[in-house]
Amino acid sequence: MQRDMAKEKEEKKLKAKAKAKEAARLQAQAASDGPKKSEKKQRKKAVEDENPEDFIDPDTPHGQKKFLASQMAKQYSPAAVEKSIFWGRSCGSYFEVCTRYYVLPPPNVTGALHIGHALTVAIEDAIIRWRRMSGYNALWVPGVDHAGIATQVVVEKKLMREKKLTRHDIGREEFVSEVLKWKDEYGGTILNQLRRLGASLDWSREVDYLDIKEETMLKVPGYNTTVQFGVLISFAYPLEEGLGEIIVATTRIETMLGDTAISVHPEDNRYKHLHDDGKINNYGGAQFEGMPRFTARVAVIEALKAKGLYKETKKNEMCLGVCSRTNDVVEPMIKPQWFVNCNTMAKAGIDAVRSKRIEIIPQQYEQDWYRWLASIRDWCVSRQLWWGHRVPTWYVVLEDDQENILGSDNDRWVVARNESEANLEAHQKYPGKKFELHQDPDVLDTWFSSGLFPLTVLGWPDDTADVKAFYPGSVLETGHDILFFWVARMVMMGMQLGGDVPFQKVYLHPMIWDAHGRKMSKSLGNVIDPVDVINGIPLEGLLKRLEEGNLDPNELNIASDGKKKDFPDGIAECGTDALRFALVSYTSQSDKINLDIKRVVGYRQWCNKLWNAIRFAMGKLGDHYTPPATISVTIMPPICKWILSVLNKAIGKTVTSLEAYKFFDATSAIYSWWQYQLCDVFIEAIKPYFFNDSQELESARAASRDALWSPGSSTTSKGAFLGGIFEPGLKFDADFWNLTV
Repeated sequence: MQRDMAKEKEEKKLKAKAKAKEAARLQAQAASDGPKKSEKKQRKKAVEDENPEDFIDPDTPHGQKKFLASQMAKQYSPAAVEKSIFWGRSCGSYFEVCTRYYVLPPPNVTGALHIGHALTVAIEDAIIRWRRMSGYNALWVPGVDHAGIATQVVVEKKLMREKKLTRHDIGREEFVSEVLKWKDEYGGTILNQLRRLGASLDWSREVDYLDIKEETMLKVPGYNTTVQFGVLISFAYPLEEGLGEIIVATTRIETMLGDTAISVHPEDNRYKHLHDDGKINNYGGAQFEGMPRFTARVAVIEALKAKGLYKETKKNEMCLGVCSRTNDVVEPMIKPQWFVNCNTMAKAGIDAVRSKRIEIIPQQYEQDWYRWLASIRDWCVSRQLWWGHRVPTWYVVLEDDQENILGSDNDRWVVARNESEANLEAHQKYPGKKFELHQDPDVLDTWFSSGLFPLTVLGWPDDTADVKAFYPGSVLETGHDILFFWVARMVMMGMQLGGDVPFQKVYLHPMIWDAHGRKMSKSLGNVIDPVDVINGIPLEGLLKRLEEGNLDPNELNIASDGKKKDFPDGIAECGTDALRFALVSYTSQSDKINLDIKRVVGYRQWCNKLWNAIRFAMGKLGDHYTPPATISVTIMPPICKWILSVLNKAIGKTVTSLEAYKFFDATSAIYSWWQYQLCDVFIEAIKPYFFNDSQELESARAASRDALWSPGSSTTSKGAFLGGIFEPGLKFDADFWNLTV
């Protein structure tokens, strides 16, 4: 154990040195946008630019592989290179699948993606593409989290701001409809961002939505006639004792059969005469009846003083709960809730990690896993919200009941998957009796719903072909901050309902902070939209984004000052490739990443280096180059043997690093080979072969072309230079991969 710890400590030191060296080099490169050294400007005419014409890639039809111009453009442009690249389609897709199964942690539907999500996408897409290149058919599924509390609060504020209405004014069904509109708007933004980030997800597993503008009759499976949609139906509930009526509206009139009460807003004058508004009621005494809680607090003290019963007030340290979304003081109020006993499931989750049926990477988080699950309590899964999945419980009201208040008798509840099954359950429980069923108005905790994600995305609870083929999954990648909230819930529920662990490995990435080591916060103005890094944005654009947010004036000033200090010239266009490579290279840091955009800019310049290297190679291959079926390494010049040898070593290092989820080591191996061995040494060394037309050098030129193409072996999952980029690789003879020079 001590040797392992010492080895790990030494590895961290070496990584830190390598990271510091690389960061210094990239920062110096990013700061230097000036011309190249004079001697490089004065190269021979034959090597300056052999393509007098610039080339532009033609537009690519939606869903097809990118069309390329006959030759590469002179300058690398991220926008041009990434244009028309389509990251997935339905039937017959490049990213459609079987065998290995990966889950994208669903981002909250309440907003757009931030740079932390970009890290998630970069890591997961690297894993999925590597697995596909290794011969696996791999499924990577998208999704968004419905974020129950946050979404409901946002939409309620929007309703009040735009229409001066509350959710109670419009009713549950119409409110849910408003939330769905909000979800479609921001969910669409998230999906577009995922595409811009290059996420090669299987997009065929998304739900399609119809934009209905007016009354529409649609054919629905299981019904003989068409069904009406796109209408809002109003009806009245008559009130007793001549109090009139309340008109409500709904898009699903059939759900009124389950209504048990009507909620009204306490400040709506139309319904003042109908309230019990949460204030002190008549049981508190006439002196206090009708007082709000904090008004009553003062009044009770005064009453006690009047009777000589008040003694003193002294300081008392306390932790006051305040709602992060509404700023209201949170105080406990006893209400019936639904709980899930987690003891058995938690024990199974602990055993799954101890037995290595699930491997947590980095291993340091195993102790957190054991501590959390060993001390687990019953899980309250009900939430008093309208947005979310309704709790699947129904209350049985018998015909001869004297009291029919929802939940007044806990024995009357039945739990079922739907109302039809609940009806059968109630008939068995109360044979021969007439009754009504009323579904609990509460919704399930967001983490309960998202905990089912690995199963439901495959069609569970139905016994689908996808469930049989893909469950359990292979890898879950997510941030370490939700190890308990989401990962543990998926494991417990997956083992309980799916019969097996939902995934075999859990990789937990660091959390992204800003370059100053501060947690990213909207109020600080240091949150970064990955699309702004991809496209570039001037300082004015960054400041405008802040002004369009919900910051108060003081927060806006702080955020604006921060943006001006960190990005005085805005953010340069970096492109998706540079952003993703930079983020993945940061993963050597333990639990947090201090992100410096200058480092991303450095990798943007490195992408330009790659572009020029490939452009050089393509020019030397010529239009009529045909890769040989086999390559004889022994007759190659020493420089060609060397580049293939170090390529093999780099491939081996990259593969072993990916297998161990050491992504920084993989990026280092790739960068070092391209920069220091291919570009700085090999390309410079072979240029004389092509500048001299001597017939004596023809064999060297041919060997150099073959080395430039350098295809890898598809059977050994080894990558390639040009061969792996442009078409399936050829196979070297058996001795090639053991070559040493």
